[in-house]
Amino acid sequence: MNAFTHMASFLDKLPKQQISKQDYEVFCKEYIFDQLRGKSFGRAFCERFDVNDTVISLLFDEDIAREMIKENYLQ
Repeated sequence: MNAFTHMASFLDKLPKQQISKQDYEVFCKEYIFDQLRGKSFGRAFCERFDVNDTVISLLFDEDIAREMIKENYLQ
């Protein structure tokens, strides 16, 4: 197991912040303002909920970011 695989395995085991579906839905409706400022969906999500997730914040594909957020952060 190389160092990267070991770190990824460790990070997967850390508890993730849980966000309510209601808060997420409000964010999705308000995202249009961040989008007008040129922010990606993932970056806006991380900033809004103070989430430190480099992968999501760097994603430019909104559909993939939404799927990752649903799988990892929604209650």
